[in-house]
Amino acid sequence: MTLEELKSLREGEVVVLTKVDERITEYKNFSVGDEMIFHMLYEYGQVDFLRNSITISHFSYEICDYIERKIKIERENKLISLGI
Repeated sequence: MTLEELKSLREGEVVVLTKVDERITEYKNFSVGDEMIFHMLYEYGQVDFLRNSITISHFSYEICDYIERKIKIERENKLISLGI
C-alpha cells in the first residue's frame, strides 16, 4: 500500500499484514495475515488500528509498506482462482 492509500483509509476498513519485520518492535506480536481495523490517522505520522475490536495498536506511517486492504487481497485471490 502506498502512503496515499494509507491516508485514504476510512474508519472501519480492514487491512491485512502482508509482511512483518521482526526487527521492528512495532511488529513484535504480529504475523503475516493478521487483520486490523483502521481507527485513526494523525498528522504527526502515527496511525492507529484496532485488533480484536478492543486493542489499539499504534504504528508509524511506514506501516503502509506492510499492509494491504483486505478487499484488494480478496479480489486478487478471486481473479487468480478464476484464471484471470
